This record gives sequence, C-alpha cells and structure tokens, in this order.
Amino acid sequence: MPALPTQTRSPLERRAQQLEQLEARTADVLVVGGGITGAGIALDLATRGLDVVLAERGDWSGATSSASSRLVHGGLRYLEQFELSLVRESCLERALLLRNAAGYVWPEEFHFPVFRGDRIGRAKLLAGLWLYTALATPRALGLPARRSAAAMGRRLPQIETRGLVGGGSYLDAATDDARLGLAVVQTARQQGATCLSRLELVATDEAGGQVRCDLRDREAGAAIELRARAVVLAGGPATDELRAVAGLGGPAWTAPSRGSHIVVPREHLPTDGATIFTSAVDGRVMFLIPWPRHTVVGTTDLDADPRQRPRASGAEVRYLLDSARALAPGSDLGPDDVISTWSGLRPLLAPPDGAAPSERSREERIEREGRILTIAGGKLTGYRAAAEKLAHRLTAELELGQRGRTSATRELPLVGALGGPVPRPAWSRLGASGGVRDLAPLGIAWDARYGAGAAGVRRVAGESRLLDATTRLGELDHAARDEDCLGLVDFLFRRTDFGLLSPGRARAELPELSTRLGQHLAWSEARREAEMAGAVAELDLRESWRRDPDAP
Repeated sequence: MPALPTQTRSPLERRAQQLEQLEARTADVLVVGGGITGAGIALDLATRGLDVVLAERGDWSGATSSASSRLVHGGLRYLEQFELSLVRESCLERALLLRNAAGYVWPEEFHFPVFRGDRIGRAKLLAGLWLYTALATPRALGLPARRSAAAMGRRLPQIETRGLVGGGSYLDAATDDARLGLAVVQTARQQGATCLSRLELVATDEAGGQVRCDLRDREAGAAIELRARAVVLAGGPATDELRAVAGLGGPAWTAPSRGSHIVVPREHLPTDGATIFTSAVDGRVMFLIPWPRHTVVGTTDLDADPRQRPRASGAEVRYLLDSARALAPGSDLGPDDVISTWSGLRPLLAPPDGAAPSERSREERIEREGRILTIAGGKLTGYRAAAEKLAHRLTAELELGQRGRTSATRELPLVGALGGPVPRPAWSRLGASGGVRDLAPLGIAWDARYGAGAAGVRRVAGESRLLDATTRLGELDHAARDEDCLGLVDFLFRRTDFGLLSPGRARAELPELSTRLGQHLAWSEARREAEMAGAVAELDLRESWRRDPDAP
C-alpha cells in the first residue's frame, strides 16, 4: 500500500487541539447540529464576526442533509398549495446557490409529461410553469417550453405513448447534497468558526447571561464543558430529542416523514434531464433524476418515527418501481435492477390539524426560550435564507454582534465553488441514439463532487480511472486529511457515493479502505474491525427491503 501523503499535522492532532481550546473560552454562539441548516447558521454568524462553535454528534450532513432528492428547486408543486412566498424565496435562493456554490449545484432541465385525463392538463401545466418562472424573476433560469408528445418521447425514450399528449419543460437545479453541506461547513471554518463533528450535546444550564453546555467527544469519550452566550438547536427531525437534552419542554415541534429513493442503471431507464410526473399508483408527484451512469427514482412520503433509522421498505421499493414502470413501460424495471436505495427523514413541522405528510408546510419555525433558540422545518434550497432570519433575530434580541447587518452569505462563494455558473452537465443528457453522453467519471463527476478542489484531488489520486483502487485511496487520503472523514461510512456515502453506486465493490474493498483510513486516524485493530462491521451494516440496511414480506 502506498505511503501516506506528507502533512504538517495529522487529523487527530488538529482535532485534539480544537477540543482543548473549547474548555478555555466562552463562545458567542454554540450551534448544535451539523446538517445543512446548522452549518448555514454557523456560517452566517461567523461572517458577522461572532465567535461560533458548530457541534455535530455524527458526521456532517450525516442524516437528512445527505438523504434528500438532491434537488435545489423552488418547489413547483407548492404552487397548488398557494405557498407563493415559499416558492419565490426558494427560487431566489436557487439562483444564489448556482452562483455561490457553482460546481456543487448545477442547472437541470425538467420535463413534465401530460397524459389524456390527467388532473393537470397541458394548459394548467403551462400556466403553472409561467407562474413559477414569474415568481423567480429577476433571477429566472430561462423560459418554460411547451413540448409535443414526440418531443417528450425523445427526452424519455421508454415513456408510455398511449394517451401521451405532450408536456412542458423548465429549468431548475440539482446538487450533491452531502458535498454541499460539507462545503458550507468548510466555509464556516474559513470564516473563523470552530467546527467539530462527533461532538454531542448532553446537557445545558443557563445562568448569568450564559449557557453552560456539557459536551461529549464521541471519538475519545471525553467530557467537555463549553460556555456560550447563546445556543442554537438545529436538530432537523431530531429537534424534539435535542430540545429534551437542553431541558426544554412543550408540544412536539416536528412530525417527520420518510422519503425513500432507488437507484437503477441509466441504460435501463434513460432520461434526458430530470422528469417530474404523477404516479399512476396514487397520483403523487415524483421525480426521475439523472446521475452519472444511473437514474434515481423518488420519492415516497410516509409518516416516520424519528427514533428509528430510516430505510426503504419493500413496499416503498415496489411503489417506486411500479410508478416508474407505469410512466416508462419500456424500462421493464424489476427488483434485480435496483442497485441501491437511500431513505431520509424530512424535518416537517408538526401540523395542528393532522395534515398528510405531503400537505405539510416546508417553511421553517424559529423560537427563542431564554438564550436558547430552536429552528426546525425548512428545506435544503432555503437553508441560507433560514440562517439569515435566525441570525437577524439572535443579534437583535440577545445583543450579539451588529444589529440589522445584511448577511454576507448572499455574496460569499463557498469553499471549492467554481468561478461562475456551470452549464448543465453532459451526463444528464442523451445523445441522438438515446445513449447517455460523456460519462467519463473522472471529469464530470469529480468536478461536481469536489468543485474547484478537483484538480488537487486528482494530483493526490493520480490520473487513473475513478473506480481504480489507487485512485480511490487517493480520494480517501484527501477525505481524511482535509474533509473531517472519521469513519468508513462517511467516505462511502458522503465524501463519495461509492457505497451507493457500487455496493458490491465497496464490500470487497472494505479491508483495504479500513486499513488506509486507520493509518490516518491511528485506529487499533479492534476499531478497524468495528468500522468494517459498521460499513457492512450500512450496506445491509440499504438492501434490507429485499427481505421484507411485501418486497417486489
């Protein structure tokens, strides 16, 4: 195995120094929760000159923020719920992300087929698309287009032609959600925030204008006491659990729902851009999303228990396959075509009227109790705006920082972002023969994964193919050295998508990968074995639907 790359300090040494410094200071704000919302809040507050600590008990974007539909969008379907302000805000935030997170976020063309007898006809669809575009003005990505049945067939070659009357197309955006979340964390760190994963809040005590926070380092098990002038709880679907830890009571804040996705080979379900459609099973809005060499089918929307680890069930996989097959019968998708699955919890606010998951608002809620603020709800696209709202309230009500200051994050590029808007990626399009264009993974996929840092990773990894073991070890070196990668699952499913797109190869390479990461992190043999067991358990969880009695 090649020698480790040279570095001034190991990841463990840097982490130990940061943990030691926590005990010796009183921070302005402790932000608890390292998903996209918490990371965005830490970034916003740091740009205002505040001393910020961001603590995450697991990995960055380790739950909901790495289990989305990987879309950055205004929410076309929210128009039917008359949430026009949410749509407008999301469209404006989409435009900012396309500029400030270029490379992590890219434009994507969406196609919406219409069949005879559909609840949404062509006229209603076009009216909705024009309203959607108008709400995004002046930062609309382009004008919507009406499509004939033949044009829809060229964009989704296996589409059902019986009753197909045409459709419409419009521009939105897509993202690698886990990489985007990590970029926000890295940018917060660049702005002066102290950001530590595997650091868990276990208790708080407010007195004398400060909050004493008891933390536990989940790597070494050490107890740490930090004092902060304010605490922000950004726990996503675990908000109520986190509030209980902080000693806060009251009615439940969240009623999470589960959304599951399946990944199938692109050649079995080719699509030129993304497709938005209504399921023939139950009429829900669904997506086909292009990914290098693959197509993602999603998503479900079911009530979920936040205390249980989300997984795709056999019934959900059956539903997703049936829905995709009804839209594109030429695909003839079956259970053997499912490469992998992922499932996440949406941090939806608890409704007062028991509304169905798909009808619950995606807006955020922010409340302050003493010197502790809680935020819940929201969606990935609007994370920056939500952070800005919370920061305005925190600085105004707790007299921290400069009141009324405009957030610098509106103009701030994320670490690793490219120097301007990127074009729609070639791998999301089909050639004249219906084949997928330019799937060279070391080019397009790495640019999307690492942004402006791709060249540096290539230098570490060498110029061999992405699925070559030497190259993957180079990626692992980069993840351990520069991206807070503290576990095998972090690497397989968040620093890369190797475990998602090549689960069989991932299993085979676990011994080599665990040995390499263990060298960086000084693992004992027992820890290395535990990491491999954890990775196997994660891979098994994503395959567990096959053992369900209602599996297809």
